[in-house]
Amino acid sequence: MRKALRFTRKETHGANLIPRERTGRWIRVLWIPTIVAWCVQPWLALRNHFHHSAHDLAWTVVGLVGAAICVSATTATFSCWREMGRSWRIGIDPEEKTRLIFSGPFRIVRHPIYALSILLVLGTLATTPTLVMLVLAIVHLACLQFEAHREETYLLGKHGHVYADYMKRVGRFFPRASSFAKSSSR
Repeated sequence: MRKALRFTRKETHGANLIPRERTGRWIRVLWIPTIVAWCVQPWLALRNHFHHSAHDLAWTVVGLVGAAICVSATTATFSCWREMGRSWRIGIDPEEKTRLIFSGPFRIVRHPIYALSILLVLGTLATTPTLVMLVLAIVHLACLQFEAHREETYLLGKHGHVYADYMKRVGRFFPRASSFAKSSSR
């Protein structure tokens, strides 16, 4: 949220925090409360943890691994934002044609920020293994899939064969063996 507000102050086009197109606005009606609830869940679970003394070493290890994944994914997300520079947006603006980014983590996956968000929600689920967190993770993953598909449709329309070729070479959220091999040989 802070990044979106700072970006909007610096850039004339804004971050599209509230997308200009209807579908983007509607998906936010589901997605924003999901993200807010996701942020609250670990705190609620921590509070309940202190009220219940059941302590299982295996779950503690899983939780610590999940926390390490969360910290790593968050740190890597900042790197992706820097790589995108002025092309970073939260939503689609049908009137805009941003520059395509093929460098950094975008050499390996088309949606590295979403891929990191997948790791982040799964890491949170590992630290907070509750039914509510599981449902939130499923909803968030579905929203990521939906939004990635919408962005790809938009980018194909704006950039044509350049983006289509990129889609053939590079995986959506996970590296393809061929794209990872090519990027590591450079």
